[in-house]
Amino acid sequence: MRPTGSPAATRTLTVCVASVGGLLFGYGTGVIAGALPLVTAEYGLSSWVQGAAVSAALLGAALTAPGSGRLADRFGRLPVIGAAAAVYAAGTLASAAAIGTGSLLAGRFLVGLSLGATSFAVPLYISEIAPAARRGALVTLNQLMITIGLLLSYVVAYALEPAGAWRWMLAVGIAPALLLLGGMFLVPESPDWLRSRGHGERAALAAARLGIGTGGGPEAPAQGPVRGTGLRPACARAGRRWVVLGLAIAVLVHLTGLNTAIYYAPTILASSGLTSAGGIVGSILVGLCNVAATVVTVLCLDRWGRRPLMIGGLAVMALTALGITAAGLLGHEGAVTALLLCVFITAGAVGPAAVFWVYISEIYPSEARGALMSLATAAHWAADFVVATTFLPLVQHLSLAGTFALYAAVTGASALGLARWMPETRGRPLTTLTTTAPPAIPVRHAD
Repeated sequence: MRPTGSPAATRTLTVCVASVGGLLFGYGTGVIAGALPLVTAEYGLSSWVQGAAVSAALLGAALTAPGSGRLADRFGRLPVIGAAAAVYAAGTLASAAAIGTGSLLAGRFLVGLSLGATSFAVPLYISEIAPAARRGALVTLNQLMITIGLLLSYVVAYALEPAGAWRWMLAVGIAPALLLLGGMFLVPESPDWLRSRGHGERAALAAARLGIGTGGGPEAPAQGPVRGTGLRPACARAGRRWVVLGLAIAVLVHLTGLNTAIYYAPTILASSGLTSAGGIVGSILVGLCNVAATVVTVLCLDRWGRRPLMIGGLAVMALTALGITAAGLLGHEGAVTALLLCVFITAGAVGPAAVFWVYISEIYPSEARGALMSLATAAHWAADFVVATTFLPLVQHLSLAGTFALYAAVTGASALGLARWMPETRGRPLTTLTTTAPPAIPVRHAD
C-alpha cells in the first residue's frame, strides 16, 4: 500500500514515518539510564560493567554503520531502515528477557546493531526527499523524535521505577520498532537513490508524488546506473577536506560529553545529592528541555544556518560544563547541578546534536553519500562508545567536577576549531555542495 494524497500530504506522511526511527533511537539509547540503577541493584554491577551496559548498544552501532552504508547504496534506503527495525525488535525482546548480565549485554548489543543503521539511514533518506529550502527543518524532525524518545524513556522509567520493573522499561521499545517496520510499506523510496541506480521513471514518479521535482531534494537529471561506491572512491569523489570535516564533527559531538550526560542523567543527579527517584524526575526535566530546544532548532535551523547554531551551542556547553565544575568544587550540587545539566543538554540539542545529522547529509555527493555518511556515523558511535564507557571510571578518579572540566576544555577547543573551518551549507542544493572542497582558509559559506 502507498500514500495516495496530495504531494504535500505524502511528503508529510513520509517524513513522519521515517522520523519514527528517531523515536526508536531515542528510546533505545535513553531507556538504559532509568533501568541501570535497578539492574545494578539486582546484579551488583561494577562501574565498568555499568559502563558496558550503556555502551554495548553504542559498540553495536559503531560496528554496523560502515556496512549499512554499502547496503543502503546497493538495496535502497527503505530496506535498510525496515531491516534495522526488525533487528531492534529482536534485541529489545532479548534484553527484556535477559537472565543475567551477559544476556543483557548481548541484547543491548543487538539493539545497537539496529541503531547503527537507522541513525544514518533515516536522516539520509529525509535529506533526499526534502526540498532544499526546508531540508534543515525536516532532517531535524528526526532529532526532535530522538529527544521525544529520550523523554519517553525517562517517563516510563519514572512510572515503573517504584516496582523495579526494568524489564518492562526495556520491552516498551518494541512499539516504535513495529510502527517503523509497518510504515516502510507506506512510503516511497528515495528518488535520488532510484535515479542513481538508473530507475529514471520510478524516480520521476516518486519525486512527483513527494512534490519535490527539480527544485527539491534530488535535483540532478536522470542518469545511468551507478554501482555502490566503495569507501576509497567515495572519499576521492567527495574530497579529502569534506571527509575530514565530517569525521571531525562526528567525533567532536561526543567528546563534549553531551550524550554521556543524557545516558547517565539519573546517575549524575543522584550522585549530586538527589534521591534515585529524584534523579529520574530531574531526568524528565532534562528531557523536556531537550525536546523544547529541538523544537526551536527545527524552526530556526533553515533561518539562522548550521554554522551559528553549532558554534554557539558548543560555546554555551563549554561555559555550562565549567559551571558544573565550579558547583562541584564549591559544594553547591543537587538542584544547581540539575539546572546546569538542563542548560548543558539544551545547548547541545540546539547545536551539535541537531546540526551534525543535517550537515553530514548535505556535504557529500549522492553517489558517495551512503558510504561517507555511514563512515561518519561509525566514527560518531565509536566516539560515543569510548566516552560512555569511560565516564564512570573518570568520575571515580577525577570526580564529577573534574570530568566536566575535561569536557569543558574539549568543547571550547571544538568551538574555536569549527569557527575557523566549518563552512555554511544552508539552502544549498545537494548537488552543488561538493563541487569544490572547503578552502584551506577560514570561511563562512560553502560557496
